Amino acid sequence: MTETAQQTQAADPDVLVPGARRMRPDDHFMMMVETDATPMHVGALLILEVPAAKKAGFYDAIRKQIAERLPHTPLLVGVREAPEGYDSDVWLDLPSCDLDYHVRRVSADRDMDDQALYAFVADCIMQRLDMSKPPFEAHVLDRLTGDRCALYIKVHHAITDGIGFQTILGMLSDEYPPAQPRTAEGRLPSDEEWRRLADERFAREAPVVAEMSARRKQALAALREIEADPARRRVQTPVLKISGPTSAKRAYSTVSLPLAQFKALSKAYDGTINDIFLAVAASAVRRFLVEIDDLPETPIVINSARSYRRPEHGLFGNRIVALHPHLATTVADPVERLRAIQHAMALERARTGYDEAMLGQLEKPYGARDRRAKFAARHVDGAALLPGNITLSNVPGPAEARTYAGFRQLANFPSPLLGSGRFLNITSRRNGDFLDMGIMVDPTKVPDPAKIGAYLRDAVAEYERLAKRM
Repeated sequence: MTETAQQTQAADPDVLVPGARRMRPDDHFMMMVETDATPMHVGALLILEVPAAKKAGFYDAIRKQIAERLPHTPLLVGVREAPEGYDSDVWLDLPSCDLDYHVRRVSADRDMDDQALYAFVADCIMQRLDMSKPPFEAHVLDRLTGDRCALYIKVHHAITDGIGFQTILGMLSDEYPPAQPRTAEGRLPSDEEWRRLADERFAREAPVVAEMSARRKQALAALREIEADPARRRVQTPVLKISGPTSAKRAYSTVSLPLAQFKALSKAYDGTINDIFLAVAASAVRRFLVEIDDLPETPIVINSARSYRRPEHGLFGNRIVALHPHLATTVADPVERLRAIQHAMALERARTGYDEAMLGQLEKPYGARDRRAKFAARHVDGAALLPGNITLSNVPGPAEARTYAGFRQLANFPSPLLGSGRFLNITSRRNGDFLDMGIMVDPTKVPDPAKIGAYLRDAVAEYERLAKRM
C-alpha cells in the first residue's frame, strides 16, 4: 500500500483506497431489499415559480445548476463489487457523469396539470436506477400549467436516508456556490491487493466487532424482556383484506398544509408536531378502512424511523432506527386516539436505544456475498420483510425558501417509496411555512390517493374544532 493510501485509511477506516469508499452494511441493505415491485429511491417533487417568458430556458438553467453543484454532493459515484463478495461493495468516485442521461427534459405535447404530473412521478419512481452509474436522476418538467415548472429528483436509498437527501437538495440549490470540477477518478486495487486490504481491516476491527457483539447481545436480551411484558410489547401487525405483496403499480398525490396549524394543535393537545401528524394520518387511514369495510379489530401498525445520526457519522448514508407504533385505529374518539398514539410512541422511543445497538454493524468476511444470498431467498415469495401495514414519516426540511438557478421553490413534496407488503406511505417534509406531504399508494389496494389527502385536511379541521371545545 502506498504511503498516501495508508494515511487515508488511518483517517477514515471506510476508505479502501483513495477514491473508493466501502459501503456500510446498513446502506448495502437498501440495495438488497430492492425488487422491481419495490424500488428503493428517496425522491422529491420540487415545484418552482417560473414565469411563462422564462420557461423556454428553464431546462438549460437547471441542467447548468446541477452540473455546477454535483461535486458538492455524494452522487458522483458508482457501485463496484468486491471480488467474490469478500469485502464490502464500494462507492467508486467518478469525475463526472453523462448529463444527458442523468438530467432529462420531460417532453410533453401540452401543459401538464397536477394529475398528469402525479402520473409521471408514479411511473418514474418505479424505474430502477443503474447502480454502476451515479445513482440519481433529475427530471425537468418545463411544461406545467401556470407560472411554474417542476424538478423531480430521485436518489438511491443506499446513498442516504431522508435527512441526508434534504442535505443533497440544499447542495444543489443556490444555497451552495458552484463547486470546483472533479478531475480524479477512483481506481480499484487488484483482487489480490483488495483481499489483503480487507484482511487488514477485519483484523484491525476485530476488538470493536467483539464489543459491538456484546452490546447487541445485551440489547437483544433487553428487547426480549420488553416483548415479554404485555404493557410494553409491540402490537402485532394486523392482516387486512388489502394486505399481501405490494404490486408493481403506484399512484401518487400531494397535499400541503400550513405548519402554523400543526404548531397550534401541538400546543393545544400538549404534544409535538409529529404527534399531530400521526394522529391526523390515523384519522385519514381509519376513515378509509371503514369506508372499504376493512378496519381490523386490532390497530394498524406503522413503519417509521428515527434518525440516530451524530457528527461523527457524517452527512450521508443511513442512520435510522425503525419505529413500529400503532395508530390506535380501533379508537373512535379522535382525542383518545391521539393519546393512545402518544403512548405507543413513548413505548417505541423507550426501546430505540436497544434497537440502535442492533444496528451499525461492521463488515465481516464474505458479508456482501452472504447478504445477497439471504435477501435473494427472502424475496422469492414476495412477503413483507418488516412489520407495519403502512409507512408514515415526518422528515425535516428547509425553514427558509430555497431557490434553484434563481427560481423560487414553491413546494418540496416527497415521493415516498412503498416497502414490500405495504399499501400506503405518507411522508411529510417542511417547506418554509408549510408541511408538504407526498402520498404514495398501491392503486390495486388504494385506488385514489387524492382521497387520502382530502381526509388529511378533514382530520386537521376536526382536531381544530375539538380543540376549541377544550
